Amino acid sequence: MKDYANIKSQLDALKVKTYEKIFYEKVIKDEKIIPKVTPFKGINIDTLLIKENKILFIKFMDTSEDLFLLLEEELLEVMYDEYLLLESKIDKHFKNISYNYIFVMPNVDIYNNYEFDDFIYNNIVDKKGLADIIEGKKSIDFYLKNKNNDIDLNMFLFNICPEYYFLTNKQIFNNDFKKINFYSEDYNYNANILDKKQIIDIASINYNNTVFEGGCGVGKTTTMISKAIKLSRIYPHHKFLILTDTKQKCNQLREYLSILYNENNNIGVYTYSSFIIMLAKRFNLLLDYRILNKYYDKTIKNLTKQAKNLIKNKNIFKGIFIDNIENFSSYEVDFIREFLYKNKFIFNVFYSKCKDMSSNLNIFKSISYDDFEKVILDRNYRQSYEVANFLERFSRNSNQYIKKLRPDIENIFYEVDINQKENISVNIVNTDNFEEQIKSIIWEIEYLIKDKGFKESDICIIYPYNKRKLKNGKNIYFQYMLKKELENNNIKYIQSQDSLTNFTNKQALTISNLYNLGDLEYKACIICELEMLYNQTIDKSKQDYQISDFVGDLYKVYTSLSKASDFISIITTFDENTSDIIRLLKSSI
Repeated sequence: MKDYANIKSQLDALKVKTYEKIFYEKVIKDEKIIPKVTPFKGINIDTLLIKENKILFIKFMDTSEDLFLLLEEELLEVMYDEYLLLESKIDKHFKNISYNYIFVMPNVDIYNNYEFDDFIYNNIVDKKGLADIIEGKKSIDFYLKNKNNDIDLNMFLFNICPEYYFLTNKQIFNNDFKKINFYSEDYNYNANILDKKQIIDIASINYNNTVFEGGCGVGKTTTMISKAIKLSRIYPHHKFLILTDTKQKCNQLREYLSILYNENNNIGVYTYSSFIIMLAKRFNLLLDYRILNKYYDKTIKNLTKQAKNLIKNKNIFKGIFIDNIENFSSYEVDFIREFLYKNKFIFNVFYSKCKDMSSNLNIFKSISYDDFEKVILDRNYRQSYEVANFLERFSRNSNQYIKKLRPDIENIFYEVDINQKENISVNIVNTDNFEEQIKSIIWEIEYLIKDKGFKESDICIIYPYNKRKLKNGKNIYFQYMLKKELENNNIKYIQSQDSLTNFTNKQALTISNLYNLGDLEYKACIICELEMLYNQTIDKSKQDYQISDFVGDLYKVYTSLSKASDFISIITTFDENTSDIIRLLKSSI
């Protein structure tokens, strides 16, 4: 458990104390540990220790000997009151849970009990008591109470530290703790405690500006929402804001938050435009809904200007989190920052340069985060071993290819550590023509269901755009033709839309163009019609804007690949001689 000594935070509730580190190193052996727990709003505990299903809350006190001698009785009373507060909360909400709560005071020897005899004996470890535990003269087991059953214990942990859980229908992340299964007509998922590295990232919260950077599947969204929950519990009387770039992602974050932490009254989740409309309603800005429907973007810009001029003292939020900041303009980000407190604020943004699919992409102008602390997230949690390896090789090959075009460009795609060990498959299917490609999609669906054991709801068919323009000027409406072929083969499908999330009980396979996928994930993805991408080949002589366009299409491919956790099938009529994109993909298998 020494890893948890690496938590770095400027917040008092999350700082790792000196003797806390010693405790991890000298005392913890077979016990399970969850660090920095806020079991109830306003109660911040340094360590939750679990041994043989027995629970022990531990708070480390930095109280100096001089201060304790000055305020001895008062400090004992404060600790006793906090003990009673925790006791009343647990008795109210978790009657079946057995636990204990101790205060470790490594700088103080207690000689006068002030009528707190039982409390001091059972709940305070002073300087001598800690030395005895470290030297092995006394066991930490002395402070453990009764054993809890698995179900009560697991549900208790899920309720008191939801920020350390991840909702998924995939593998267990932390083998020290059991997963919790949730079923209903609408969803089916597991709640798993995150691994140590992620818990350290979540608890390492500093004031001011921090940018979290990484590719797909490294847990940026998980880290963001977990940090927001953590802060909302530490600061229950302050407000926090999460902004994301699409309505679909916004719906998913709200659903995720409501399942994981239903007491989220002080966390708001919006897209930029829905945040602006909320401000318009709250501060009575001039808003004509008839114009809004007709000139949406223009109306949002007008409302932003009004809000900038009319809303005074905008310091509303203790913390703001921006997901996919690469899809926000600098003007929007600057405006949002005005709503932070002036001092001791938390501004966290989450950035992935290889997820920028905007039409004005320029890889030669990188975003500056000079005044931000930078955190790189570099471990893949989403994909199985082979899929993650494939994505890693595609990233490396793409970086090398771009370097040949322009040696001065830094790496654009992220190379990550691979966390999962499952191994299923990645393959590329070449067809001679468009009609064969459509038929191959049907064959691949049947193969995934009959041979690989996937359900229809595990599968997504991804294509760049709904229609394709041929060189002769005619359009092929790919989405229409795909739907027709699925219907001819009695295959049920749904189209991705804003209301569709990872928790939705889909009961059919999904079809989607890349831009409607949002943050959806699937076990198996069939990626087709890459021929729709305009920039298939490139050479050094091309101008910079053409290279930017080519890299933009690589981003689209990378994002499509990242939606699959276990299986990828790429179906194409192109080969490595006609498309550099296909060559990069084939060389990555």
